[in-house]
Amino acid sequence: MDKQEARTPSAWRSRVAGAAVAATLLAGGGAGAAAWASQPASAAHHRAQSAPDAAVAQRLADIEDIRQVKARYFRYLDSKQWSKLAALFTAHPTIDVGAKYSSGKELAEKTAALLGDAPTAHQGFLPEIQVHGNRATAIWAMEDYVSFPPGSSYKNGFHGYGEYHDTYKRINGHWYIDSTVLSRFRVDAVPNWTPSTAPKK
Repeated sequence: MDKQEARTPSAWRSRVAGAAVAATLLAGGGAGAAAWASQPASAAHHRAQSAPDAAVAQRLADIEDIRQVKARYFRYLDSKQWSKLAALFTAHPTIDVGAKYSSGKELAEKTAALLGDAPTAHQGFLPEIQVHGNRATAIWAMEDYVSFPPGSSYKNGFHGYGEYHDTYKRINGHWYIDSTVLSRFRVDAVPNWTPSTAPKK
């Protein structure tokens, strides 16, 4: 014991009181003393576990939100919901899908004019998604079947295979496509669309 502490009555009484409390708990024994002794360590362990668990849960939630955004991209293309397609992008995205566009609105308007009512089928799968705070990257395997309407300057449609390289940005709690670059590895020609004629009565 420090000599200065020994000369201070309040410090001495504090040490004695602390020793008495410890002796009482140990003498009482049993679960109460053990629980009291282990509580701080248990709480610290819980906090240490909950922080990584929360981070993992958030990352998985972000990945699922991004999957939903890309799923809507394919669905809006094929169902020709052009305004909804445009709304999936940030204000100044990079878009290169064989042709380059400066906004989601431009992509939607020019694709609508190009395809008209001709049917298409787009699929994305096997995503590799990495989340970094409010930004994310993804690589999607893809397959598409595109036909053009009668009178199109394109004499054939095509069946393509390739991948998208995307980036995403979280704005006000929602994920948006910030860039998308499409590379096709193979393209097979297919006949263009011919509208069916209603049977005569």
